Amino acid sequence: MRTIASALDRETAHEAWDWVTYGHKEAEDALTNGEAATFALTQQDTYIEWILRPVIFLPLAHREAQRLPACAEQFTCPTTHKIARHQANNH
Repeated sequence: MRTIASALDRETAHEAWDWVTYGHKEAEDALTNGEAATFALTQQDTYIEWILRPVIFLPLAHREAQRLPACAEQFTCPTTHKIARHQANNH
């Protein structure tokens, strides 16, 4: 966002910086609750939209060929538990 904001007109750049400074908190809350979030900017005839979606698992490249350290099985992602709890409450 910071890179893009430097190329925007003044009003749109302020909108982007406001999101970076304050608006991202709503997106973070939505993702923590297992919900998607969006942010969009329009400058002249260009429309840019970011869609943020929660991810429970991200595969790592070439992980199959690597021997994992013993601690790898001990890690649990706290977000996964929040998402699972949120989804259970909605059903």
